[in-house]
Amino acid sequence: MVAAIAEQPSSRLLKHIIRCYLRLSDNPRACDALRSCLPDMLRDATFSTCLREDQTTRRWLQQLLHNVGVSRVPTLQAGAGFDHMLVS
Repeated sequence: MVAAIAEQPSSRLLKHIIRCYLRLSDNPRACDALRSCLPDMLRDATFSTCLREDQTTRRWLQQLLHNVGVSRVPTLQAGAGFDHMLVS
């Protein structure tokens, strides 16, 4: 589903998907599983255009990445936020 959104962007569907992953990350066993199976497109700047106008979803994605301990986005660890992914 995430790959399909990358091809045909839908901010509304992306919001629901991120929220589902975020809720899954509340469960310790699911969070462990997400460390290895969270789609790379949620870890990089693939959806920066969709997230540009939606601060809530951006915050949810940032929290999701924090919960699963993503180390691929160094500015998130430093607490700088998600703005590095929002290049115009």
